[in-house]
Amino acid sequence: MSSKVLKIGQISDMHIGEDESLVQGIDVRANFRKAIESKSMTDLDLLVLSGDLANEDAEPGAYSYFADFIKSYPVPVCIIPGNHDRIEVMEKFFDLEGKVHNGKCYYRYDLLGRSIFFLDSACGDVSSEQLEWLRAETAKVQDEVILFMHHPPCFCGHRFMDLRYHLRNMVEVQETLSAIPNLTHIFTGHYHAQFEVNMGRQIVHVAPSTQMQIDPNMPYFNLQSASPGWHVIEWGKNFVETEVYFE
Repeated sequence: MSSKVLKIGQISDMHIGEDESLVQGIDVRANFRKAIESKSMTDLDLLVLSGDLANEDAEPGAYSYFADFIKSYPVPVCIIPGNHDRIEVMEKFFDLEGKVHNGKCYYRYDLLGRSIFFLDSACGDVSSEQLEWLRAETAKVQDEVILFMHHPPCFCGHRFMDLRYHLRNMVEVQETLSAIPNLTHIFTGHYHAQFEVNMGRQIVHVAPSTQMQIDPNMPYFNLQSASPGWHVIEWGKNFVETEVYFE
């Protein structure tokens, strides 16, 4: 493992619409720009967009917006789909060669001597094929690895999201993840709220959304804030430090 501290920015649940119209009364494109232009996001080594790039149903205008952004962004950008995305539409706008297998977007990305893994939970679960692949690929890496996926692989104490939109095959996913000895940090989104959950020896970090935050204390949808949030990760030899920011 490289001794360099790797700085990763994570932005999740942007919910960009077809055009510049407001989404649920929120200027989601302005919220995304607030996150990406924040001082906290300077000097990144990698940017991760962890799902729900599009607002409702894979609007092409959303992917065109992000494709144009990526063209001029100075560091690599890794993308995974969320439940509002469709990979067959995303492939028309992003270079996903070698990352899509049987309609699922999952892959390993190596950067500066580190290995980062990405899973596809867009349909609400993680396929057995992906889990078998993850077991095999992480076993090839001696050093610590980290994982990004859209859905948290555990309940988080968010009354609305835990009840209605949790990962369906959570137990199967947990069994796979717990058996990977060099995986201790898992980064997700989807819940439109910030959480850090201990899952045995592993920590699940749930990033807030740049679209809006949903009140975790209510069993029904309740808007907590229309301000964007995002995640900055610093990954060094033998440590991972995270910081969540809100506008």
